[in-house]
Amino acid sequence: MNAIVVEFERSAYLVPFDLDSDFALRQSASRQAELYRADVCDPDKSFKMADKTTEELSKILEHMRNWVNTQPHLPKDIEDWLLLRFAHSCYYDLEKAKVAADLFFTLRAESSYLLKDRDPQSTQMQKILSIVNIGQLKLPGKKNIWIYQINDPGLDIYEYILDVKLFFTSTDAWLLENDDLEESDTVIMDVKDISLKFLTKFNVSIARKLSKYQEEAIPIRLKQVHIVNAPPFIDKIYGLMKPFLKKELTEMIYFHPPNSETLYKHVSRDELPADYGGTFPKMEDLNKSVVQLMMKHRERLNENLWVATDKKSKNKDKVQIETASFRSLAID
Repeated sequence: MNAIVVEFERSAYLVPFDLDSDFALRQSASRQAELYRADVCDPDKSFKMADKTTEELSKILEHMRNWVNTQPHLPKDIEDWLLLRFAHSCYYDLEKAKVAADLFFTLRAESSYLLKDRDPQSTQMQKILSIVNIGQLKLPGKKNIWIYQINDPGLDIYEYILDVKLFFTSTDAWLLENDDLEESDTVIMDVKDISLKFLTKFNVSIARKLSKYQEEAIPIRLKQVHIVNAPPFIDKIYGLMKPFLKKELTEMIYFHPPNSETLYKHVSRDELPADYGGTFPKMEDLNKSVVQLMMKHRERLNENLWVATDKKSKNKDKVQIETASFRSLAID
């Protein structure tokens, strides 16, 4: 039996694991993310990360809009800012941006059940909101931090499908509210209340679609993923998800055990909520802002938002989703 070493800077858990042993904490996840994106995108475009001029953005938008108009399965009322987000998230490699956009709308159509019955005021959504706190922080330097915290020690209330619905609802609301083009996105997941009972809640089919959406479709620039308060058995839960994760994403993942301070080597205390020793409000208060945001966009969220139709293009130059390369997520 192989062993996976889940490294925590100077400390580590050595856990038995009956899978490949190629997972380890990478010291330079953010830099590796940039290098990978540079590899899959046009080298001449990949590192042009400075702000684009208004004229350049207009040309990019025109190019993306013209492409959308040739795709019968894509909605024609896609917002300008969303098209620009796809271009920006792919470092302005427009062919990669088309792949990401196509996948974004197509996966949402294929997973329509995750986008229905998600009214923030509904009984089901109130159920998951009672045990989950979400923080969405915008920081100087065009950085975003997304924080996700489960507060259900026995996982008696927790339901995986509702959890995923909440992910779509909260990120959709965030996209509707923000048209800034961020340079990096960092995800922090607090698993303090996770237990092996999660294994009985997990849905492989949903997880497969969700991971593809997060890795290759949602228009953000994911640089790091931090799992905080990770228990010794985290390998068993990670083992459920690892088959759906591309190697490039696993190399961005950092695990931090309870009561450790290794997170601060990657994220400044000043950029964190009070729950994690930072200067931002507590997660409970940050979550209230996220709920307010979902309520603000409740009408749009209850619509058939951002989905493709079944009229797939027969154009020889159509984007081939199956050849899409890994893109960065932004769930800083």
